Amino acid sequence: MSKPAGLLSAKSTSSSKSTSSGSLCFIWRLCSLSGAAASKLSENLFIMNEELELTIEKTVFEGRALARQGRFVVFVDGALPGERIRARLSYRKRRYAFAQLLEVLEPSPQRCASGCSAFGTCGGCSLLNMDYAAQLEQKRNFLLEALHAWPDVAACVAPVWGMEDPYFFRNKMVYSFGGSAEAPVLGMHRRGDFHAVVSAETCRLQSPQAQEVLRRVLAWTRKHHWAPFDERAKTGLLRDLTVREGKRTGQRMVMLTTTALQAAVTELPGIVGDLATTVLHGISPPLHNAARLERVEILSGSGVIAEQLNGLTFEVGVSTFFQTNTLQAEKMFSLLAQWAADAQPRVALDLYAGTGPIAFHLARLGRRVIAVETHPESVAAARRNQQRNNLPAIEWLAADVEQAPEAVFASQPDLIVVDPPRTGLHPRAAEKIVAAAAPHIFYVSCNPATLARDLPRFRAANYAVKRIQPLDMFPHSYHVESLLWLSRA
Repeated sequence: MSKPAGLLSAKSTSSSKSTSSGSLCFIWRLCSLSGAAASKLSENLFIMNEELELTIEKTVFEGRALARQGRFVVFVDGALPGERIRARLSYRKRRYAFAQLLEVLEPSPQRCASGCSAFGTCGGCSLLNMDYAAQLEQKRNFLLEALHAWPDVAACVAPVWGMEDPYFFRNKMVYSFGGSAEAPVLGMHRRGDFHAVVSAETCRLQSPQAQEVLRRVLAWTRKHHWAPFDERAKTGLLRDLTVREGKRTGQRMVMLTTTALQAAVTELPGIVGDLATTVLHGISPPLHNAARLERVEILSGSGVIAEQLNGLTFEVGVSTFFQTNTLQAEKMFSLLAQWAADAQPRVALDLYAGTGPIAFHLARLGRRVIAVETHPESVAAARRNQQRNNLPAIEWLAADVEQAPEAVFASQPDLIVVDPPRTGLHPRAAEKIVAAAAPHIFYVSCNPATLARDLPRFRAANYAVKRIQPLDMFPHSYHVESLLWLSRA
């Protein structure tokens, strides 16, 4: 059968074999065969590199398409629900397999042109070929799947709040260098291969100005014949290029990270010109983790930029945690403030407070706020931001939530807001939160799997879910953010 015009020949890359522990648990639940039966099926039906015709049943978390042969599960990148495809088996386990998409025989009406030459090989997007309205429904399904054990909770899940324009929204991009000194590449890691880099020159997540910064820097480094850093050999100069933007302020930060000092890097402010408000040079030696900066030099400007959320101004440094999607963050924090106004707390705890966006929205309501944040540098930035916004006193504590003094939780909070990392709540942190017995808890979740893991702890302590509002903070990816309101009976 011929391929539908303009659609549908997959990139010649194999499916990723790497899976997180959460993904493996999810796969294990999907593949509910007995071991003997699954093994028999795999031996009788599947041969490595065999070509199969499959009908896609659904998209699962991590953005992979799921098909079944009998009761054996096959995962395919790049296919959409309802499509009939031709695929080649690329990796097999006892209960499931991965296959490489070769051809879409019957396309889904949800399929659209990705508009990006790197889609399918770049690890940045997994749903860029899916209509945006369908993406939002798919993300709601991810959340419903995670919460399926509690029908009363699943019934609270509202439609996902999407974006009017789901492109060019990111206020931060970190581009990695790859290739060679003669032919350097600047972009994103290849899907399933951290050591390979795919060009991001046609990326639709970054602003056109960030794309121009990328092009100028790449041409400049090519002129100098600088070698990209090779993680395995621990050789080379160029690590990555960071671009941070104030979507509300128009300010832009550019930082080049190298493995060593290089005098010619002082040319960088002239290379990016008026595209950057401030330019920095970061140094991360070969044996360091790429995210660990041994030294940062300011080449021009102040070294920070400003961004605004709902009229609040924030100082953003190169290492500052800040929500990557300014417009959607404003929606989320506005909703949180509305819920807080309805809950009418006298004392609120903001746990995993970062640089203070939640604490500031609560403080503007006239509430007493105690904020706990792990990183001292984030607390220092939050205090500066507090002064900048002339906010009433917020009590700041630099500590891990699970190790925070008991006095914090004994302050009789009426509201506790938690915004944990993707790993969810530390068990000790969850114990302290439950023991505080606050009438209301707002849980900001960026991972449905860890939300589903944490939720029973609150239900066992007589907390009921009142509202769940999902938001699309990362269009074209499988990620979904959720804001939950739990009330204690």
